[in-house]
Amino acid sequence: MLIVSLPPVHQKELLRKIITHPKVDAVRYNTGMSSAYPPAETVRRIMEIARPLKKPVYIDLKGKQLRVIEWANLPEGPIVLNHEIKVELPAKVCFRGDDCCEIIEVVNGQEIYVDPLPKAPVGRGQAVNILSSKLEIKGGLLPLDHEYIKAGLRENVTGFLLSFVENQVDIKELEDAIIEYAPGFNDLHEFERMLKIESQAGVDFVRDSKPTDLHGYRLVAARDDLMIQIGLKAMPEALTSIINRDSQAICASRLLLGLENGDVSLADLSDINYMRKLGYEHFMLSDGVSRDHFDKAMKFWENFSD
Repeated sequence: MLIVSLPPVHQKELLRKIITHPKVDAVRYNTGMSSAYPPAETVRRIMEIARPLKKPVYIDLKGKQLRVIEWANLPEGPIVLNHEIKVELPAKVCFRGDDCCEIIEVVNGQEIYVDPLPKAPVGRGQAVNILSSKLEIKGGLLPLDHEYIKAGLRENVTGFLLSFVENQVDIKELEDAIIEYAPGFNDLHEFERMLKIESQAGVDFVRDSKPTDLHGYRLVAARDDLMIQIGLKAMPEALTSIINRDSQAICASRLLLGLENGDVSLADLSDINYMRKLGYEHFMLSDGVSRDHFDKAMKFWENFSD
């Protein structure tokens, strides 16, 4: 199974190309992206294309994932996060591209001051990871998550991904929202609830849970944030724990990275073969690969994935 991430919906041509491609089994919409339209209109435009094809649509909710909520005016101002945090220093904040900075101070729970400064501008919507011996993220589903749940249910979307799942409380919050916004649905098994594992706490939750605790859920090894959080050496054990708990788990992110330098590499092929040997048969392409390299990614998938 191949799941491809969708671009912002105003990119109409690419949106249609991805959804209608015969090798794309399902599509994922990342609600962390800014949309030119409200959630209801965003989902409607996706479903207008996907529904006639009976192609599954998964809405990726951000939950406890940390993101920047406004462009950072560095060094004059702070980096402002979407959640309040309580962090034990020393700690680092890591951005995409493996750029990490020391956190010097946290003000009002959401404003972080760093040194040295990030190598690239820190923009609104950018995901970040904080590495510390002790980190508490306050709150779960964001108001925008709730709006996308409502919008998805109105359009009969039955697939939801939840980011940074670390315990049953995170899962229950999603399920309570579905029940609240979809009166008449008493059987949550009608919904495909996909749990993105992106931290050591998430891996521990998967490993320590009884098989019955995760029955009816689908796990996602979200390798980008997960590798930042736990480090390269811990990845094999974590990936094995996830697939051992869910034989239908999805391998997501850090796939086909060679495309960023021009073409799929032998390392990319070896990576997919390694994941398959672990037991993964379902894959999800990242936002960047799906948006910027869709044609080359699909050419590779058609020729080498079977």
